Amino acid sequence: MKLPIFVCLACLAANVATAQAPGAVLSSEGNWDLRKLDAGHDGGTCVLTPKTPSRVQVTRGRITVTGLPRNSIFNYQYRIDDGPASTPIFPSEGMQTEGAIRIEGDAARDIVKGRRLRIRILDRWHEAISEDIDLSGLGTLYERLDETCR
Repeated sequence: MKLPIFVCLACLAANVATAQAPGAVLSSEGNWDLRKLDAGHDGGTCVLTPKTPSRVQVTRGRITVTGLPRNSIFNYQYRIDDGPASTPIFPSEGMQTEGAIRIEGDAARDIVKGRRLRIRILDRWHEAISEDIDLSGLGTLYERLDETCR
């Protein structure tokens, strides 16, 4: 039983590096980079990524956690700064198929204004995947997103 868990964790760690660098860095602020996406990439023309290894990517109006096991996400919670954790959220079928979590709307706007984001994801075996991200610089780069990337 221990070997499959180790193999699964190794695969997840490999996905972090893949999700981290989608294109050339255009600008940096604090812990974040504004990157130009390669041609043919879904979504907008740019993405914000932490400088530290992370699955988190930010585009206009959306926070995405990528590189998760497909069809295996049980639920997730997030916490902004020292506020309370969100109630557990069950991902949509599309998120399950994609192996990603998307946070949009008011929650995404609050995250961009925050100082720290913590995300806890439970897979269907109730193993936790956690992200703890320094948000310093994200708000400043987010404001530049539209003017830099059209």
